[in-house]
Amino acid sequence: MTAILIVDDSQAVRTDLSEALEASGFRTITCATLAEARTALRTRPVSLALLDSQLPDGNGIELLETIRRDHVLGEMPVLVLARYGEVSDQVIERQVAANDYIEKPYDIVKLVASVRMILGAPPVPDVVLVIDSDERFRNELVDSMGKAGFLTHACSSGGEGLQLAAKLMPAAIVCEGAMSDMDGSSVIRRLRLEPGLRATPCLLLTDTAAKDTEVRALEAGADGSIKKDDVAMIVARTRALLRSANATPHTQKKLMPKRILSVDDDPEYLEILSGRLRKRGYDVSCASSGEEAIALLSEHPVDCILLDRSMAGLGGVEACRVIKSKPEMRDVPLIIITATEQREAVIEGLAAGADDFVSKASGFDVLSARVQAQIRRKQIEDEQRRVREALLRSELDASEARAARELAEARAAMTEELKRSNTDLAQANRELEAFSYSVSHDLRAPLRTISAFTHALAEDLGGKLDGRSVDHMRRVLAATSRMSDLIDALLELARISRAP
Repeated sequence: MTAILIVDDSQAVRTDLSEALEASGFRTITCATLAEARTALRTRPVSLALLDSQLPDGNGIELLETIRRDHVLGEMPVLVLARYGEVSDQVIERQVAANDYIEKPYDIVKLVASVRMILGAPPVPDVVLVIDSDERFRNELVDSMGKAGFLTHACSSGGEGLQLAAKLMPAAIVCEGAMSDMDGSSVIRRLRLEPGLRATPCLLLTDTAAKDTEVRALEAGADGSIKKDDVAMIVARTRALLRSANATPHTQKKLMPKRILSVDDDPEYLEILSGRLRKRGYDVSCASSGEEAIALLSEHPVDCILLDRSMAGLGGVEACRVIKSKPEMRDVPLIIITATEQREAVIEGLAAGADDFVSKASGFDVLSARVQAQIRRKQIEDEQRRVREALLRSELDASEARAARELAEARAAMTEELKRSNTDLAQANRELEAFSYSVSHDLRAPLRTISAFTHALAEDLGGKLDGRSVDHMRRVLAATSRMSDLIDALLELARISRAP
């Protein structure tokens, strides 16, 4: 839920505006300076700004100009609070405009009306019930829930939580797993027995993230469990549960009266039966034939079907076969009503796919009890299916987490092995450099001796040697020169490699 930003250096004005807007259902953020306002705009979701024209570190028109230039905030509504004639020249000069200018002293009723005209009526926040025996943690969680836009009620025990839940009918319930009077699983089981709370999303807070803990929570009827050590994650999980719950039709979420389709070609009996069922709190639709019943079911889903066995046209047994052959209708409880109690008729109806078989002679109380039992069975099956799906999702999540962990461990092992190999290679490289340096240094002295003595021979015997001998001496000197250059290069390379 976004908030209204109030920027004014007067504490009295900020308090007055904040109280009036919050009493009207809006959330507010108050700032006394332009610096605080800029920080709030960068870090908090804001739907409208109320700016004072004169502030200690500047004026509201400068901030308005900044907002209008921003590609994210540029379209945000802004109301400027100013005394008469205080801002007209600045607005003309800067060529910026607010959505409205409210003259000081302002009329609080008109100001709230202006905000409502721009933003519309404030959204109704979702009510979240927090049941936790730890006062410090409970207060921290309630505060975080409030900042996230939830209207929160809290209590410290399971018994008090059950009473509050029945009174408030919250949109979601966050319950501690271990409390002195009643554990969280028992609280959730009790909640699931209440028709109005059976579909309410419940999040169980546990002391451990072990898999069996989550399984027990789901088996108790919780929609999820989370370790009680991360308030932000608890708020995020609550928001996700509410988003999933809101994706289902609102009537199902609040468990509106169950819808029953009654099919009989006797209009008098149909009228009597539907009237009695409505008195029991059911929403009843009527059809006078099997064909009409199938047509109605294709357009409007129901929670239970009462089907007369003997009708003109498409009879009850054949209509039952058609209904049960359709995937979208297969799981809807279907009771065949008949004027006879013959064994063959019962077997035929059940073989066609009927879930139960009731004789009209048994009376309405028996029929009503059978209807209630079938609807309850269907609800239990649906809940079990949801639990199985949740367990399957949990298994898949655990498998993905395990695969990710194994991949991370394999990557870490490979990294460590690569690091070790690099270290060994670097050591071998250093040893090779040391060896080449030593060899080059040791070769330099004998090479210089060869070169010196060859030059001495050339000087002493130069005139006495024939051409062939002179050529040999020239070749020796050229080779020693090349060898000397190679040794110098190796020594230079060793010096460079050793340099830090």
